[in-house]
Amino acid sequence: MKKEIDVVIPSFRLDETILLGIFSLAIPDEMMVNYILVADNPAVEVPASIQQLAIQSKIQLIINEQNIGFSKTRNKGIHAGKADWILMLDDDIVPDPQLLFAYFDAIKHKPDSLGFIGVTDFPTPFNAVTKALYYNGAVGHFQSARHHENLSWAPTANVLLNRSLLYPRLFNPDLQFGGEDISLLTANAFANHKKYDSVPDAIVVHPWWNGGKTQWKRMFRYGKGAADIIVEPHIVPYSYRDFTNTSESVFILLIMLLISIIVPFHKPLLVSWVAIFVLAECITGLVRSFQISKSLSLPIAWQMMVHKNAYEAGVLFRLIQKGRINCIGKRIDVGFSKKYPSPFRLNRWKIFKLIFTGVLIALSL
Repeated sequence: MKKEIDVVIPSFRLDETILLGIFSLAIPDEMMVNYILVADNPAVEVPASIQQLAIQSKIQLIINEQNIGFSKTRNKGIHAGKADWILMLDDDIVPDPQLLFAYFDAIKHKPDSLGFIGVTDFPTPFNAVTKALYYNGAVGHFQSARHHENLSWAPTANVLLNRSLLYPRLFNPDLQFGGEDISLLTANAFANHKKYDSVPDAIVVHPWWNGGKTQWKRMFRYGKGAADIIVEPHIVPYSYRDFTNTSESVFILLIMLLISIIVPFHKPLLVSWVAIFVLAECITGLVRSFQISKSLSLPIAWQMMVHKNAYEAGVLFRLIQKGRINCIGKRIDVGFSKKYPSPFRLNRWKIFKLIFTGVLIALSL
């Protein structure tokens, strides 16, 4: 009996130069593949080549009547199929020619698996922005299947799910800024008391976002997404308290500065502390960049700091926006290795920043 897979691809642009490469993948003799392309763009112009494949029933093309977002679009694609396995692919990836063979082999050896996670590579970093994304670890989770035998989650650019163990769980449509992959895949893993098996040979290549332009808006949005999922019941046990980051520290000092209008306090001291926290962040960021990148590149250091702080500011902004002030200073252990991780964990960069900040504050006093 053939193994059947639904390949679900949410898309906004319907780029035929990419999609035709996915639709023409070599398929093992013992596998049946159903391509489900869901266009989240009612005004999209369907390329003739894509339209022809749909007419010939080689793919199932669904065009949303209105833009409903990635989560609902993925869910619609999942509902449109019925195969035992669901392969989630992004619409801008270039798959390895043997992608389906790698997943077929994985299914054959582990038919009861919760699902399989492949590797999503990025091209070689070519400018300050892409190098900063690489050094900051922004693409690390995409490649986690290369370094771990099993995982609780990975970005849904290249993930194969076991339908029988997935339902009734689906992507949360309320998560508009990101984190829907973490939310669903971890919830599914915890409910089934299993992890996803890694398939290092199932490889796709994802392009650098926006051709390698600065990604502070994306990082800010991802931060907002992290703030949304940190209160989810199955995520809470994997969260912990940490030292406030620069955005949080400055926010607290600004609140104190406002309070000082009513309650007598040394306003110049508060202002100097704001400057101290910002300076400590910049110096630590510079040293960290030079150490990780092994180069004295100010553009790389700047992009690393911009992306890091944009993410942290996004978390803070969303927490304030949602009135979750009690969550300021909380973090998610995205490795999900054990429940109730220890708080206030230190690393060399935190130690360096704490010492540098402490010395400057002592001098200010």
